[in-house]
Amino acid sequence: MQERGEPAERRERTVQRIVEAAGIVIDREGYAGATTPEIQRLAGVSRGGFYHHFASKKDLGDAVLERQQQFFTRVAQDSAGPDPDLWSQVLVDVSYRYTAAILDDPVLRAAVRLSIEPGPYLTRDSYRAPLDAVATLLTSAREAGELQDHTDPDEAARTLVGCYSGVQLLALALAERDQLHAQVAAMWRMMMPGLARPTVLERLRLDPPDS
Repeated sequence: MQERGEPAERRERTVQRIVEAAGIVIDREGYAGATTPEIQRLAGVSRGGFYHHFASKKDLGDAVLERQQQFFTRVAQDSAGPDPDLWSQVLVDVSYRYTAAILDDPVLRAAVRLSIEPGPYLTRDSYRAPLDAVATLLTSAREAGELQDHTDPDEAARTLVGCYSGVQLLALALAERDQLHAQVAAMWRMMMPGLARPTVLERLRLDPPDS
Protein backbone atom coordinates (compact mmCIF):
# COMPACT_ATOMS: atom_id res chain seq x y z
CA MET A 1 0.00 0.00 0.00
CA GLN A 2 1.34 3.42 -0.91
CA GLU A 3 2.04 5.70 2.03
CA ARG A 4 -0.13 8.84 2.03
CA GLY A 5 1.70 11.62 0.25
CA GLU A 6 4.50 9.35 -0.98
CA PRO A 7 5.01 9.66 -4.73
CA ALA A 8 4.78 6.36 -6.58
CA GLU A 9 8.18 6.89 -8.19
CA ARG A 10 9.86 7.40 -4.83
CA ARG A 11 8.07 4.37 -3.42
CA GLU A 12 9.34 2.23 -6.32
CA ARG A 13 12.90 3.47 -5.79
CA THR A 14 12.70 2.63 -2.09
CA VAL A 15 11.36 -0.87 -2.78
CA GLN A 16 14.06 -1.41 -5.39
CA ARG A 17 16.74 -0.29 -2.94
CA ILE A 18 15.48 -2.69 -0.28
CA VAL A 19 15.32 -5.60 -2.74
CA GLU A 20 18.84 -4.84 -3.99
CA ALA A 21 20.12 -4.77 -0.41
CA ALA A 22 18.34 -8.03 0.34
CA GLY A 23 19.98 -9.59 -2.69
CA ILE A 24 23.44 -8.63 -1.45
CA VAL A 25 22.81 -9.90 2.08
CA ILE A 26 21.05 -13.14 1.08
CA ASP A 27 23.71 -13.88 -1.53
CA ARG A 28 26.37 -13.45 1.13
CA GLU A 29 24.68 -14.96 4.21
CA GLY A 30 21.88 -17.17 2.89
CA TYR A 31 18.23 -16.73 3.81
CA ALA A 32 18.57 -17.96 7.39
CA GLY A 33 21.61 -15.79 8.02
CA ALA A 34 20.18 -12.64 6.44
CA THR A 35 18.80 -10.22 9.02
CA THR A 36 16.34 -7.42 8.36
CA PRO A 37 18.42 -4.90 10.38
CA GLU A 38 21.40 -5.53 8.08
CA ILE A 39 19.18 -5.20 5.01
CA GLN A 40 17.70 -1.99 6.39
CA ARG A 41 21.17 -0.61 7.09
CA LEU A 42 22.45 -1.44 3.62
CA ALA A 43 19.32 -0.04 1.97
CA GLY A 44 19.47 3.13 4.06
CA VAL A 45 15.90 2.83 5.34
CA SER A 46 14.46 2.91 8.84
CA ARG A 47 12.79 -0.05 10.47
CA GLY A 48 9.42 1.61 9.97
CA GLY A 49 10.23 2.37 6.35
CA PHE A 50 11.21 -1.24 5.75
CA TYR A 51 8.06 -2.71 7.27
CA HIS A 52 5.91 -0.21 5.43
CA HIS A 53 6.92 -1.95 2.21
CA PHE A 54 7.61 -5.51 3.41
CA ALA A 55 5.65 -7.10 6.25
CA SER A 56 8.23 -9.85 6.77
CA LYS A 57 11.50 -11.29 5.54
CA LYS A 58 9.43 -13.90 3.68
CA ASP A 59 7.74 -11.13 1.68
CA LEU A 60 11.18 -9.82 0.79
CA GLY A 61 12.32 -13.29 -0.27
CA ASP A 62 9.26 -13.45 -2.52
CA ALA A 63 10.33 -10.17 -4.12
CA VAL A 64 13.82 -11.56 -4.74
CA LEU A 65 12.36 -14.59 -6.51
CA GLU A 66 10.12 -12.28 -8.52
CA ARG A 67 13.27 -10.81 -10.11
CA GLN A 68 14.08 -14.28 -11.41
CA GLN A 69 10.52 -14.69 -12.69
CA GLN A 70 10.84 -11.39 -14.55
CA PHE A 71 14.05 -12.57 -16.21
CA PHE A 72 12.44 -15.72 -17.56
CA THR A 73 9.32 -13.80 -18.59
CA ARG A 74 11.56 -11.60 -20.74
CA VAL A 75 13.22 -14.73 -22.13
CA ALA A 76 9.83 -16.12 -23.10
CA GLN A 77 8.87 -12.85 -24.78
CA ASP A 78 12.16 -12.68 -26.67
CA SER A 79 11.67 -16.27 -27.86
CA ALA A 80 8.15 -15.60 -29.13
CA GLY A 81 9.41 -13.87 -32.26
CA PRO A 82 10.26 -15.39 -35.65
CA ASP A 83 11.52 -18.96 -35.56
CA PRO A 84 15.29 -19.09 -35.05
CA ASP A 85 17.60 -21.31 -37.08
CA LEU A 86 17.89 -23.67 -34.11
CA TRP A 87 15.77 -23.66 -30.96
CA SER A 88 18.51 -25.71 -29.32
CA GLN A 89 20.89 -22.81 -29.82
CA VAL A 90 18.36 -20.45 -28.25
CA LEU A 91 18.33 -22.71 -25.19
CA VAL A 92 22.13 -22.66 -24.91
CA ASP A 93 22.24 -18.90 -25.45
CA VAL A 94 19.60 -18.34 -22.73
CA SER A 95 21.74 -20.30 -20.29
CA TYR A 96 24.65 -17.95 -20.94
CA ARG A 97 22.41 -14.88 -20.69
CA TYR A 98 21.26 -16.13 -17.31
CA THR A 99 24.82 -16.91 -16.23
CA ALA A 100 25.93 -13.39 -17.15
CA ALA A 101 22.90 -11.93 -15.38
CA ILE A 102 23.49 -13.74 -12.10
CA LEU A 103 27.17 -12.80 -12.13
CA ASP A 104 26.13 -9.16 -12.53
CA ASP A 105 22.98 -9.03 -10.38
CA PRO A 106 23.14 -9.93 -6.67
CA VAL A 107 19.35 -10.24 -6.54
CA LEU A 108 19.42 -13.03 -9.14
CA ARG A 109 22.29 -14.67 -7.25
CA ALA A 110 20.19 -14.47 -4.09
CA ALA A 111 17.27 -16.09 -5.93
CA VAL A 112 19.54 -18.98 -6.86
CA ARG A 113 20.71 -19.32 -3.28
CA LEU A 114 17.13 -19.25 -1.98
CA SER A 115 16.18 -22.13 -4.25
CA ILE A 116 19.12 -24.41 -3.42
CA GLU A 117 19.40 -23.98 0.36
CA PRO A 118 17.18 -25.70 2.95
CA GLY A 119 14.41 -23.32 3.95
CA PRO A 120 11.03 -21.99 2.85
CA TYR A 121 12.08 -21.64 -0.78
CA LEU A 122 13.35 -25.16 -1.40
CA THR A 123 10.12 -25.92 -3.25
CA ARG A 124 8.89 -26.57 -6.79
CA ASP A 125 7.51 -23.04 -6.94
CA SER A 126 11.04 -21.64 -6.70
CA TYR A 127 11.97 -23.56 -9.86
CA ARG A 128 8.75 -23.02 -11.81
CA ALA A 129 10.08 -20.09 -13.89
CA PRO A 130 13.26 -21.78 -15.17
CA LEU A 131 11.53 -25.16 -15.57
CA ASP A 132 8.75 -23.64 -17.65
CA ALA A 133 11.18 -21.60 -19.77
CA VAL A 134 13.46 -24.56 -20.49
CA ALA A 135 10.57 -26.94 -21.19
CA THR A 136 9.02 -24.43 -23.61
CA LEU A 137 12.26 -24.06 -25.57
CA LEU A 138 12.78 -27.83 -25.64
CA THR A 139 9.23 -28.32 -26.89
CA SER A 140 9.90 -25.90 -29.73
CA ALA A 141 13.15 -27.73 -30.50
CA ARG A 142 11.34 -31.07 -30.58
CA GLU A 143 8.61 -29.72 -32.88
CA ALA A 144 11.35 -28.43 -35.19
CA GLY A 145 12.85 -31.94 -35.35
CA GLU A 146 16.05 -30.99 -33.53
CA LEU A 147 15.87 -33.46 -30.63
CA GLN A 148 16.44 -37.18 -30.47
CA ASP A 149 13.28 -39.29 -30.41
CA HIS A 150 13.70 -40.29 -26.76
CA THR A 151 13.91 -36.69 -25.51
CA ASP A 152 10.90 -35.64 -23.44
CA PRO A 153 10.89 -31.83 -22.94
CA ASP A 154 9.55 -31.86 -19.37
CA GLU A 155 11.89 -34.61 -18.24
CA ALA A 156 14.86 -33.00 -19.98
CA ALA A 157 13.97 -29.62 -18.44
CA ARG A 158 14.09 -31.10 -14.93
CA THR A 159 17.46 -32.70 -15.68
CA LEU A 160 18.96 -29.54 -17.19
CA VAL A 161 17.70 -27.21 -14.45
CA GLY A 162 18.95 -29.68 -11.84
CA CYS A 163 22.37 -29.87 -13.46
CA TYR A 164 22.60 -26.11 -13.79
CA SER A 165 21.61 -25.69 -10.13
CA GLY A 166 24.33 -28.18 -9.18
CA VAL A 167 26.90 -26.24 -11.19
CA GLN A 168 25.80 -23.11 -9.35
CA LEU A 169 26.00 -24.80 -5.96
CA LEU A 170 29.48 -26.16 -6.61
CA ALA A 171 30.70 -22.78 -7.85
CA LEU A 172 29.35 -21.22 -4.66
CA ALA A 173 30.92 -23.87 -2.42
CA LEU A 174 34.31 -23.61 -4.12
CA ALA A 175 34.21 -19.81 -4.48
CA GLU A 176 34.68 -20.24 -8.24
CA ARG A 177 31.92 -18.08 -9.67
CA ASP A 178 34.46 -16.53 -12.02
CA GLN A 179 34.64 -19.96 -13.68
CA LEU A 180 30.88 -20.30 -14.07
CA HIS A 181 30.73 -19.74 -17.83
CA ALA A 182 33.35 -22.44 -18.36
CA GLN A 183 31.47 -24.81 -16.07
CA VAL A 184 28.21 -24.20 -17.95
CA ALA A 185 30.04 -24.91 -21.22
CA ALA A 186 31.28 -28.20 -19.77
CA MET A 187 27.71 -29.05 -18.77
CA TRP A 188 26.48 -28.50 -22.32
CA ARG A 189 29.28 -30.56 -23.85
CA MET A 190 28.19 -33.47 -21.67
CA MET A 191 24.41 -33.00 -21.89
CA MET A 192 23.64 -31.81 -25.41
CA PRO A 193 24.85 -34.99 -27.21
CA GLY A 194 22.10 -36.84 -25.34
CA LEU A 195 19.44 -34.35 -26.42
CA ALA A 196 20.09 -33.14 -29.95
CA ARG A 197 20.25 -35.10 -33.16
CA PRO A 198 23.83 -35.47 -34.45
CA THR A 199 23.10 -33.26 -37.48
CA VAL A 200 21.91 -30.53 -35.12
CA LEU A 201 24.71 -31.02 -32.62
CA GLU A 202 27.38 -30.32 -35.23
CA ARG A 203 25.76 -26.92 -35.93
CA LEU A 204 25.54 -25.82 -32.29
CA ARG A 205 27.89 -23.43 -30.54
CA LEU A 206 28.14 -24.72 -26.98
CA ASP A 207 30.80 -22.33 -25.70
CA PRO A 208 30.02 -18.88 -24.25
CA PRO A 209 29.33 -16.21 -26.90
CA ASP A 210 32.53 -14.27 -26.16
CA SER A 211 34.85 -17.28 -26.07
